Amino acid sequence: MKTKIIAGFGVLLLSHVSTQAQVWKKMQRTLEEKANKKIEEVLDGKSSNAVNQKTDGSSHQNAPKVDEVYGFTPGGTVLFESDFKTDVAGRMAKKWKSSGSGSIVSIPDIPGKWLALSEKSTYKIDSLLNTPAAFTIEFDLITRSAEAADIGSMSFGFARDNGAKNHLTDAYNGNAITNTQLHFHNKEITSSSSDTQVYNSVKYPFANYSNSLIHVAIEVEAESMRVYINKSKVLDTKMFKANVPKFFYLTAPFSYDQESKVYFGNFVMAQK
Repeated sequence: MKTKIIAGFGVLLLSHVSTQAQVWKKMQRTLEEKANKKIEEVLDGKSSNAVNQKTDGSSHQNAPKVDEVYGFTPGGTVLFESDFKTDVAGRMAKKWKSSGSGSIVSIPDIPGKWLALSEKSTYKIDSLLNTPAAFTIEFDLITRSAEAADIGSMSFGFARDNGAKNHLTDAYNGNAITNTQLHFHNKEITSSSSDTQVYNSVKYPFANYSNSLIHVAIEVEAESMRVYINKSKVLDTKMFKANVPKFFYLTAPFSYDQESKVYFGNFVMAQK
C-alpha cells in the first residue's frame, strides 16, 4: 500500500513538472515572438523608441521627447521702445547712434519701418538709461538673402558704457561685457562673458532663415541672463558681476554677400 502511494505521488509530481515545463515553454515562445516583433519594428523604422547602441556595445532607449516651455515673460513697465514710425526714410534712426551708419527703410510686404544695418557697424541707444536689476528686451531682425550663409555673423549684448565709437565684435573689446553671436554660416549661436568667463555654443538651424523674421528676447535678473531666439532658449546662466552697469548694443553682420541684408526693429526694453 505504501509503495502504491509513493508511486502515485511520483506520477502526480511528474505530471505537475511536465505541466510547468509546458507553461514555461509557452511563455518563452510568447516573449520570443514579442522580441522578434520589436526588432522588426525597429528595423522598419516604426518604433519611436528605437534601440540605440552605445560605443561599449550595451543598449539603451531614447528618452521620450519633452517640449520645452517658453519661459520668457516681458517686463510690465516699458523703459524704452523704438519702432521708427516717425523716423525719416533714408536717415539714421533718431533714438540710436552708431559706430558706422544705418538707414530707415520700408520692406515690401512687411508692416512698419526698419533700420537697415550697415556691415561692421555697432548700434546703441542714444540716451543714458539706468537699467534696473531685472529687465527684459525684445526686438526683431528681418533677413534678406539668397541663402542664410551669405550673411556674416552678427551679435548683440551689453557693454559697460554707452560709447558708440567702437565696433564691438566680442565680449572682450570696446568695454563689452557679454556677446551673443549669430553664426549664419556655421549654423550656431555662441554666447560669452568677460565678467564670468562663460563661453556657450549651441547649434541653430540658420539655413532656414535666409528670408525670415528672427525674434530675440532677453531677460536679465541681477547677474543672470537668459536669451531666447524664436522662443528657443539658447542661454541661461550668470553673465555679469554684481551691480555692474549694462548698456545694450547690437552689431551688424561683418559682411554681406550676394546683396544680402539684415533689418532691425520693434525694440522694447521693460522693467520687471
